[in-house]
Amino acid sequence: MTHPAGFHPVLKRQLIREQLEYAFHYPLTLVIAAMGYGKTVAARDFIEGMQAEHVWLDVESDETPAHIIWESLTRKLAAGKPEIGDRLKTLGFPISAMDRNRVFDLLEEWAYLSNKVLVIDDYHFAKAPELDFLLEKLVRRKIKGLHIMILSRTSPAMNIQDLKLKGYCHQLESSLFELSGADIKQYFRLFGVDISNATAGQVREITEGWITSVYLVCQGYLKTGRLEAGLDLRELISKTIMAHYSGGERSLLMSLAALDSFTLPQAEYVTGNKAAAEIIQKLSRDSSFIRLDAQSGKYMMHNIFSEYLRGLLETEPDQAAVFDLYRRDGEWQITHGYTLSGLRQLLKARAYDLILEEFEQPDISRRITRMFDPAVKDIVNLFEQIPLEVKYRHPIGYITFIDFYLARVDLKKGARLLAEIEAYYERDNITPPDLKRQITGEIELVKAFIHFNDLRKTHACCARAHELLDGKSRIANPDMIFTYGCPSTLFLYHRKAGDLLGLVEFVEQNYSCYEDLSGGCGKGFESLIRAEYCLESGELDQAELHAYKAIYQAETLEQVSMVICASFVLVRISAARGKYGEAKGLLDELAVRVAESNNPIFLDALDLCYGYLGGITNDPLNFAQWLQTGEMKQDIIFYQGLGFNYLVHARYLLLEGNYLKLEAFCGELHRIFSPFNNLLGHLQAYILDAIVKNQLYGPEIAEKALQQALALGRADGIIMPFAEYGQFINTILSAVADREKNDPYLDRLLKAVSHYRSNLEAAGRNEEAVFRLTEREMEILKLLLEGKQNREIAGILFIAEVTVKKAISSIYRKLGVSSRAAAVRKTIELKLI
Repeated sequence: MTHPAGFHPVLKRQLIREQLEYAFHYPLTLVIAAMGYGKTVAARDFIEGMQAEHVWLDVESDETPAHIIWESLTRKLAAGKPEIGDRLKTLGFPISAMDRNRVFDLLEEWAYLSNKVLVIDDYHFAKAPELDFLLEKLVRRKIKGLHIMILSRTSPAMNIQDLKLKGYCHQLESSLFELSGADIKQYFRLFGVDISNATAGQVREITEGWITSVYLVCQGYLKTGRLEAGLDLRELISKTIMAHYSGGERSLLMSLAALDSFTLPQAEYVTGNKAAAEIIQKLSRDSSFIRLDAQSGKYMMHNIFSEYLRGLLETEPDQAAVFDLYRRDGEWQITHGYTLSGLRQLLKARAYDLILEEFEQPDISRRITRMFDPAVKDIVNLFEQIPLEVKYRHPIGYITFIDFYLARVDLKKGARLLAEIEAYYERDNITPPDLKRQITGEIELVKAFIHFNDLRKTHACCARAHELLDGKSRIANPDMIFTYGCPSTLFLYHRKAGDLLGLVEFVEQNYSCYEDLSGGCGKGFESLIRAEYCLESGELDQAELHAYKAIYQAETLEQVSMVICASFVLVRISAARGKYGEAKGLLDELAVRVAESNNPIFLDALDLCYGYLGGITNDPLNFAQWLQTGEMKQDIIFYQGLGFNYLVHARYLLLEGNYLKLEAFCGELHRIFSPFNNLLGHLQAYILDAIVKNQLYGPEIAEKALQQALALGRADGIIMPFAEYGQFINTILSAVADREKNDPYLDRLLKAVSHYRSNLEAAGRNEEAVFRLTEREMEILKLLLEGKQNREIAGILFIAEVTVKKAISSIYRKLGVSSRAAAVRKTIELKLI
């Protein structure tokens, strides 16, 4: 019996199959064995034989970053479940606790009412601690129906022993994959050859039971009729596989070794071989060393084979031709939407100019916002390897990177980089005047970020940039997050006592410069900041008027961050009027709008709004899990509202009566608010400190803390924060007012505090209210239990799909959950239906 070179039948091994069947009983199954022992073949044969719903994810090259792996995973999920995959892709690789929870909720929806297997092959290539951490958290979440199988040469950096002890993990012993003499006889028989026990023993001795080596020895035996001992793996591949390919086939295979995986059009483009598709399809049919991944539509080479070919590629005399392969692959990937992978290939090619040219593309600033945030370390590493003279040859691209660096990595170092390029072009006499003017204008605009919460300094930079750039920047764009994830712009920008009204008036007169430069980023800011000022001053009617005006303006250019802030104003107004149901309804409507964007920064801001309202209304279910636990990262400049998140966490501690922890946390709050002198943050921290000291040490000590808050509030006529804590500070404030008679400011405060407290007392707190669903919500919940999607529910009930979305947001809030699967689980637990 003759077989084509590379023919590789599957040896069915019952013991391995029996062990793999445990995968459906554990969240995690580990298959750890050295290269070439048949892990992948055994797992694929098992999964396909079981006809299990699965996603197969290959980690394609050494030290693949977590965000590249994430990108591959989300694409595969999107192929079968677009609404899940696309949302996961937009969220990006989750670093923070809140993003992890959102990702886990989506994976729970994916696995809901089924048995899904996520196979991660060649996991040893990842070397990404953040991925180990994420997967261990996911395993411990123990999502029903979700099973992870990791195939690796080495054990992942997780607490495997603990996972095993607690029943989360099953591991296959590596010895299972070593072929015995009987296995070797059976394997040779698959090629139509019967060998003796003695010959099988010799093969076992030569190969040590390594199935790839057994396969190669078998190929030699089929051709010569004898066993060849002493050959290393490279020699075996050369003699038994490569020797049977034509010169053209060998040349193509070497070229393809520069790629981790490839489609047929990609292979043709990168190699420049118009016959590549035909050759690859032939080789794939004849050999298991090249296979097609049906889920991704990409071809991949077996690791042993690709490592052999890369060894040949590294010794290729014409290394310029090898770099050209990397360059062409980088160009291909960028053109087809794989920007991060493409940039990595361009770096391998040392095509530094092409990398900078990519950062000069007209839409790059928008793509940075959407794609590069999950890959900050890799983008920084990329630029660290580019020579300085190349960066200065592409000033706009380099300034774009510096802008990225300032916002996401290090403000001070970013400012130094900006100063260096500014000094370089001040000395330069070669650059054409028009380009030099543009460079100077973009530098001035980026400088504005250095002073980001000093609006007068920011405006000075923007005004100079506006003049130099004729009102249009290549770096700023309307997709930038104007509010930095904070639901209150005054919280960000009020930094000088007694200047609150002056700040608002300054914005109203001067903001248009940045709006013009960015093409509309922050549209509606003038109306919003006036609305926030009126709210903090207790002028509710005026605040409402300007908030709606801000929303209408922001919606014209889809400025979701501004809509969130203006809606938050309306929520606080409704709460101040005692209309708590209306306030929650406004947030539920906002949740539908934010869900459409699926932007993690906006989702964080929405959580902050819900949590803040929960602090006012004494409702712990309004706080997202991450705001309850305080699991937050302080080293991320751009996210989580620049300290506002800590304020909401403090409100949760207060609600829980955890006064000792809150006392210590108040000092931490002042430290967090100090870098940008967020006075509204300091004011609330002083109020919280007064509440804690009243509980722990009595009113006399509490009054001293409250006086610090009053000093800040009095300077700008601030009322609302005191009113929102009215139920806690009414007695202390009354004592202060009794001693300081005829103080108009204190009189206003007492009136607002008393009114707010009365509203809360009138509303009371119904412990069962959180589960009291409307008749319509019950109808929708029943359909959710049946697995119906939003569009189907809308059709069955003859209502608009947006109405369904709003109702589902309300159901989630009332049940204290954040996903469809969790809502169903909670419904079953509580026997609501």
